[in-house]
Amino acid sequence: MTHSTQTTSLREQLKNPMILFIIKAAAVYIIWELLNWFQMHNDPFHSVWNGMKSAIRDNIVYMSAGILRALDYKLIQYNAVIIIEGSAGVEVGPACVGFGLLFGFAGLIISYQGSWKSKLWFIPIGLLGIHTINILRIVILAIISNINNDWVDFNHKYVFNTIIYIFMFLMFTWWVRYVEKQAEKNKVITS
Repeated sequence: MTHSTQTTSLREQLKNPMILFIIKAAAVYIIWELLNWFQMHNDPFHSVWNGMKSAIRDNIVYMSAGILRALDYKLIQYNAVIIIEGSAGVEVGPACVGFGLLFGFAGLIISYQGSWKSKLWFIPIGLLGIHTINILRIVILAIISNINNDWVDFNHKYVFNTIIYIFMFLMFTWWVRYVEKQAEKNKVITS
C-alpha cells in the first residue's frame, strides 16, 4: 500500500461520523482532564473553579430547602447541610454538584454532529435537567433520612446515580434522533 493510498484511506475514515464522534469525545475528555489538572495546580484558576462549584452547590441547597419548606417540613439548615427536624439530615458535598456530569453531558452533545445553533439551545436544556434532578435528589434524600437514615447511602450511591445516567442517555438519544431528523429534512429539501 502506497503512502498516498494510506492518506486517502485515513481521510475517508475521518469522514465516518462515528470515528469523528469518538475523536471529538476523546478531545473533550482530554480538555476536561487538563482543566482539572490546571485548577489543582493554579491557585487563581482553582479559586474560580471552586467558586463555580460553590455557586451551583449553594443553588442546590437553597432550592432543595425551599422545596422542603414548601412541603411543610421543619428544617435546620447550616451551610450545605439540610436537616429535617428529628433526622440525621443530608450534606451537599462538592461531589454532589455533578460538575463532571454537567461537563460530560455538554461534551457528548458538542462531540456529536449537528449544528451549533441547535447545540446552543439543547445543551442548556440538558444541563438544567441534570441540575433539577440533583435538586430533587437532595429533597428526596432528606425525606428518606427523615424516614430511615439507613436507606440514604444506598439511594445516594445507586438509585440516583442510575437515574441521572438514564436521564443523560435519554437526552443524548433524543439529540441523536433530532440530528437524524434534521439531516433527513435537509436531504428532502435539497433533493
